[in-house]
Amino acid sequence: MAGRRPQKGGGKMIYNKAPQNSSLGYILFQYDLYPEKIEQFGKVKKVVSRKGTFALKESTMTNEQANWFSHVMRRLEKLNYNKIIPIIPTKYGDLTISHQNKTYYLQPWFSEEAELREDKKELTLFKQLGKLHGLTVKPQEFSKETIENSYQDLIKRWEKRRLEMEYFAEEAERKAYISPFELTYLTHFSRMDMMANVAVNYLKEWRDQCLEKESYRACLCHGKLDRNHIFYHPNGYGYLLNFEKAVLDTPARDLAISFRRSFQYNLWSEDQGSDWLATYEDSLLLEDEEKKLLASYLIYPEIIFHCIDHYRKRDGSITELQFVQVLEKRIITMSRVDHFIHNTLLRKPSDESK
Repeated sequence: MAGRRPQKGGGKMIYNKAPQNSSLGYILFQYDLYPEKIEQFGKVKKVVSRKGTFALKESTMTNEQANWFSHVMRRLEKLNYNKIIPIIPTKYGDLTISHQNKTYYLQPWFSEEAELREDKKELTLFKQLGKLHGLTVKPQEFSKETIENSYQDLIKRWEKRRLEMEYFAEEAERKAYISPFELTYLTHFSRMDMMANVAVNYLKEWRDQCLEKESYRACLCHGKLDRNHIFYHPNGYGYLLNFEKAVLDTPARDLAISFRRSFQYNLWSEDQGSDWLATYEDSLLLEDEEKKLLASYLIYPEIIFHCIDHYRKRDGSITELQFVQVLEKRIITMSRVDHFIHNTLLRKPSDESK
């Protein structure tokens, strides 16, 4: 990706020059780029030319999605939000190119990424996420139907997932031999099920508070911000990239996605979670009902259920012991989430004096 240092040996030279009658030649012609060398890194091509070195990203965005993506990038530019990897327009002024059912866009290629401590990476990420949300947040025209539909859709999805996990537990209990992974899951199932119910209760509180206030906010959400979508520049700033999934939504959902993605890198502590939230709220203070919504997203044990999905589809590439270790790590994460919600996220100012 643009701004991302490739893994050693991860690049593959595909040819020195792009034939002019090829798809790649057609795309690069839109930028008047004549490559001297091209390397492939996943869906990104590193294009070396006399004009400089660039990253050409291939995506599956539809024309409609590409138009929205272009609108998002231009909007951020107008708002002077400059902590993003810029998109380089074609010689015709377009930010994307659609060709053979694929969408392409060009960015500068950065190779020197700052070496940061683990905790510093997350703080930089949440700082930029807060600035993005704070810059774009707006009250929305109140719609009871929108709130109710959002509530019902999530309740139905969560209940379906909970029943699937209940079925997995019942299936395991009927076996003559219970695997170590299944035994670990059964040991903690009742607590995970309780957390799912707590998530539903927080979601109800969010709905009730929104209906009572007759208001809610939305902002531009990145959609999947984690370390893979931020470039840590040696100048100390973090630059966001990959806005292909950007949407207008509640800040709570985007924040929950980033929290969950950050959980996977290490066994985070409550203090770290508090620092992430405080860093984010330096730019945008969450309202009470948004905190309830964030709590519901975080406490719902989706990361446990996702682990079960992988176990059920196992192909032997991951050992039983490795599955158990992943599950145990996620169970510890959920316990810390529970404490973080009660001790930090939903803690009332009056509680501090008690």
